[in-house]
Amino acid sequence: MASSSLLASVQSAFSTAVALGYNSSTAAHDVYEGYVLAKLIEAARSDGWTCELRDSTGAVTTRAVFRLGPGRLPSGNFSHVRLSKLGKPDLEAHIGVKVRGKSPVAHEFDLLVLRESAADHCRRSGLDPVRSDVVIHAEAKYYGGNLSLPIGRAVVGLAIDCDMATAPSVLSSSVLVTNQNGVTVEQLIAHYGVTFRFLITPANPTGEYHLGRIFRALLNTA
Repeated sequence: MASSSLLASVQSAFSTAVALGYNSSTAAHDVYEGYVLAKLIEAARSDGWTCELRDSTGAVTTRAVFRLGPGRLPSGNFSHVRLSKLGKPDLEAHIGVKVRGKSPVAHEFDLLVLRESAADHCRRSGLDPVRSDVVIHAEAKYYGGNLSLPIGRAVVGLAIDCDMATAPSVLSSSVLVTNQNGVTVEQLIAHYGVTFRFLITPANPTGEYHLGRIFRALLNTA
């Protein structure tokens, strides 16, 4: 069950939406994905980006319908956020869509930001995005206890297959966001350049601030 603070944070980011598709009975891990998207929107707006809720046709909408499980960008009438800024390519942010890596296996991204032109190609062709389309990837992990090492291994495998692994000193397009902690997970994914942001909840504004800084830096690379 989702906490009221997570729902309130999502509602705040989508203040013009009359419906979010979430309620108090929605699984907390699903709402946490929406919360991470909300933090991306807040970071983008603070850096001069215009963010609009759109439906699958590209039309502005006031009714958010987010995926509650793995899906495909070109399939279904799900909502996404369009981000635009003078001097930057138009972007789209999606929840729960698959991306094709180097292997034949498509990976689910909890949060994906890609160029609008790439998303349009996916919708026209019926194909999933490819790894070179990724501007920002975030895994949103909401748990009742600290993260276990297999989660870190899964994130590393995804990062390697999608060419997001980097040297630790280089900012990767991949971020693991969680409400918990996990020292061994952090040590593992940091070796491959994946950023680890821990204890990210509405009750931790300092953590939210640092997550926002990462999102702004990644948006500036678009």
